[in-house]
Amino acid sequence: MLKGLNLMTAAELIEVARMIGADPEGEPEEIRQATVVWLAKRVGAPATDSGAVERGALEKIAREFGIQVPPGMDVNELERSVRVKIAGDAAEYLSPAWHLASALVAIGPSDAVTAKLNLLEKIASLAVPSHRAREQLVEGWQSYCQRKTNGEQLLEELKPTLAQLKQKPEKLGQALTLALVISLADGRFAVEEEKFFRDVCHQLGVSPDGANAVLKKVNNLFWGHQLDVSPKNPTEAADPSQEVQAALKAAELTLTSAGTLEGLVLEARDKVIAGEETTTALAQPKSGWKKLFGGLTGVSQYLHTRLRSDEDVHLVRLAYLCIVRQHAQAVADKEAAEAEARAQAARQAQLETEARARELDESTVSAKAPQRRSIKMDP
Repeated sequence: MLKGLNLMTAAELIEVARMIGADPEGEPEEIRQATVVWLAKRVGAPATDSGAVERGALEKIAREFGIQVPPGMDVNELERSVRVKIAGDAAEYLSPAWHLASALVAIGPSDAVTAKLNLLEKIASLAVPSHRAREQLVEGWQSYCQRKTNGEQLLEELKPTLAQLKQKPEKLGQALTLALVISLADGRFAVEEEKFFRDVCHQLGVSPDGANAVLKKVNNLFWGHQLDVSPKNPTEAADPSQEVQAALKAAELTLTSAGTLEGLVLEARDKVIAGEETTTALAQPKSGWKKLFGGLTGVSQYLHTRLRSDEDVHLVRLAYLCIVRQHAQAVADKEAAEAEARAQAARQAQLETEARARELDESTVSAKAPQRRSIKMDP
């Protein structure tokens, strides 16, 4: 867990400092030390013993989530148990919002399904850190979106999901906003998409004015980003593919704009997986997206419904995001090691092939060379 804290960039640490009440203008190492002290106070461990702080934090979280911790349990196994439990519970909590978003994708243009589901996967990735599990999730969404269906049929299928959302009013705004952001990934909001969205709002008991308010908020934020990323060169602006790329980028900025800890962790994790270096641009949040992004990931919202106090929420949120950060690095390191092993095996195989080829050439030359015969002369 603490390894994840050490992996965090300056931009991420600024958000950590704001969350725990430390000085966000401090040096990265000062913020890390202040975070360990804060954690130590929460769990009653000496701040000078990082191992005790880490175990204490993980055991406290385990108790909150009903995880059994046998005496002497390895800290790595404890960390994994915490990650799997929180991720599983968060995914269950957030799945109605994902279902609604995928339904709005299904009703929209078929040529935009893949791009939209890629963005939805990005949102889901904090609650589903496992790449393999997300692949299965996306496969389910793709199968759902590829069927021949209409709005009435989709609404009928959505009834159980909408019933869940109606029982949890705090989920409504997040779910509707997420669905709209995903639907704008292609830069369009088709007539059938808007009709379906309004029908959903009606089913959820959201007034027309309420539906208009959500539409206005997301449209204003999205199109602000669209202007930022649209091609400025006249030749590029005339290229339809550039227009599509600008729309996708604007929608992605909706999901990944820096400014919340979740957003920064996702950005940094993506760069780790892609083998890129984190840029200082992450420290420059765009106005208006802080709360929106945090709400879209849903992790913080889920923790607030699950835990009693803000302090507990901050502790679990910090620990979980550190674990996600650490897990991403471990996965990237493992994949890099496996890639290097494959490359080494390929190089070795090539060397062996070349050696066998040389041996074959040498034996062939030897076989073709004229043989000397000795003639025995009679005395």
